[in-house]
Amino acid sequence: MRRIIFIAFILFGGLVLANAQETSLITKTVTLSAIKGTMSKPATIVLPVKAGDAVMKNLRLNIGDTTSFKIRSFNSSGNNSGKLILVFNPALDFIGIAKAKLQVKNSLGKTIAEVNLTGLSTNGLEGENEAPLARVVDALGYPINVGWTSLANHALPALQGEEISFSLFRKAGNEKVEMVPVARYSPDFELPFGYYTNEATGPGKQQVGVLAKAGKYPEHQALFPATASGSGFFDPGAAVFGFYSTSPSHTAWSEDVWNMLLYPDHAVHATRIYPVKDKKGSVLKGTYLVCFEEAKNGDYNDYVFLVKNIIPVTGKPFHKIFNGRDLTGWHSFLNKIGKNKDPNNNFRIENEMLHVIGKDLGYAITEKAYRNYHFKVDFKWGEKRWPPRDSAKRDAGICYNIPVNEPDSIWPQSIECQVQEGDTGDFWLLGFSTIKVDGRQNVPMNHARMIKHKDAEKPTGEWNTVEVISYNGKCVHIVNGVVVNYGEEASVKEGRILLQSEYAEVFYKNVLLREL
Repeated sequence: MRRIIFIAFILFGGLVLANAQETSLITKTVTLSAIKGTMSKPATIVLPVKAGDAVMKNLRLNIGDTTSFKIRSFNSSGNNSGKLILVFNPALDFIGIAKAKLQVKNSLGKTIAEVNLTGLSTNGLEGENEAPLARVVDALGYPINVGWTSLANHALPALQGEEISFSLFRKAGNEKVEMVPVARYSPDFELPFGYYTNEATGPGKQQVGVLAKAGKYPEHQALFPATASGSGFFDPGAAVFGFYSTSPSHTAWSEDVWNMLLYPDHAVHATRIYPVKDKKGSVLKGTYLVCFEEAKNGDYNDYVFLVKNIIPVTGKPFHKIFNGRDLTGWHSFLNKIGKNKDPNNNFRIENEMLHVIGKDLGYAITEKAYRNYHFKVDFKWGEKRWPPRDSAKRDAGICYNIPVNEPDSIWPQSIECQVQEGDTGDFWLLGFSTIKVDGRQNVPMNHARMIKHKDAEKPTGEWNTVEVISYNGKCVHIVNGVVVNYGEEASVKEGRILLQSEYAEVFYKNVLLREL
């Protein structure tokens, strides 16, 4: 019977085993990282050799950038194998990716193993010294278009490159899910990470592991960063789950809604998730790269995980509450005219849009009340403006959490997300409702305004997306993916939703809601 040869590669604490017949060429890849002019953590490779062989004479770094990799030592174990230790040691003036090949020959001069070596060299620690995500992915050997090549990009929800839109997953098969940290370029601290499930009280975290702090090597600025604890495996059963990481300042979630609601001052789109492809460009089934953003500069290289044995949940979490054909599930109300009376055809359904002429003061309101939800609508301004506001800013609004027993009026008790030229996202507290913004509560009155923190509205005539999250008294206003206002301890926490008509022509479409 032919002898079986085993070769093992230990990469930053991870053990990879391979075996082949003695007549087969063994080929593996080792990926290392270091700051320019310094030495990486060592990689240990178990080679198939007999005790007493002059192995060092049969090892050759003879292809590629051979000066950036160094063989530190070789020790024979006496069990037909030996441990080779090598490092990546980039030159002081080199930043980028180095590649080389190590060949192992037997006593007959035949090549029995080849090790493809990749090294990622960075300029220094943190900040502008870090490697861009595109370079990190390239060094890892994944031909993925992340969407940009510079270090910083942006942290808005718009998909980049080959990013998928799905943020929730299920286990793909009977095996456990594996969550492997493959890169980290962040500040230095321990970082718990794992998965979460959506519970009645919010996201419930299940820790999978903890990324380690820097020690002898800069674990916070490296490929394959060390872990302080955790196996990297988890079994969620049949549950739908997302991913999280918890830094000293906040928890980042794979679903934007929880970032917007719980940590609005940080990146609202905290992960970009990509299908992983092999070197030939074929998608690896059930395998994804989950890339976290710690700050808001949009580099997404802070914590990068290779997650295996998962499938995305492709069902849309939002449902339409305006059907695009008629006002089923809604009723209209116009000042001094009444309910479901529209003599001037103020509310028109056109091309699945609600076209509000705006001549009359009033609204379209849902019949159903909602508690704990994420509401979305696209709007753009038309040309027409009407007296007495024909020279004023174009004005409309989204009023929400209107009590079910509140009579129709101008305006019912509610919280309003202002939709007005230059002011979209302001809070208006109507009918003596209250909310706290930055620790300050408004004085209860018929109309009280709390001004937004940022302006994210597009120019008149362009489509804007406005989102409202209402969750147990917390209210968030988001304009075009940017959190512009955040309130807590709202006096009204559930109710109906209306779209205003306020003497300005406006178009509404994609009126969507997700119950949380």
